[in-house]
Amino acid sequence: SYELAVSGFTDYIKSFPKSDQADDAQVLICNAYLTDGKYDKAVEACDVAIRTYPTGDRIPEAYYRKGVALQALKDADGARDAYERAIKGDPAGENGTIGRLAKQGLDRLRRP
Repeated sequence: SYELAVSGFTDYIKSFPKSDQADDAQVLICNAYLTDGKYDKAVEACDVAIRTYPTGDRIPEAYYRKGVALQALKDADGARDAYERAIKGDPAGENGTIGRLAKQGLDRLRRP
């Protein structure tokens, strides 16, 4: 159940807000909403991760997942921006896992 996952990750963040895994938990909340088709909530959860943990190691993934959600919401400009930020944030750029996924997202936006 995605709701149970969100609840568990939220409880973890409340208990350990300064933990190295707090940003991971927030991105996993975003992913749970995304997988559940709750795109607005996914965008919000990704934005919380980006705002709260700007130097976290999962922030490129947060931008990527935000891009996927925005693309599903038909916000091409927002998705493009999120994908570009994901590529810039991936230490390996377009060659990193998140960078490659974000590049694929950009390619999908360019198709008619």
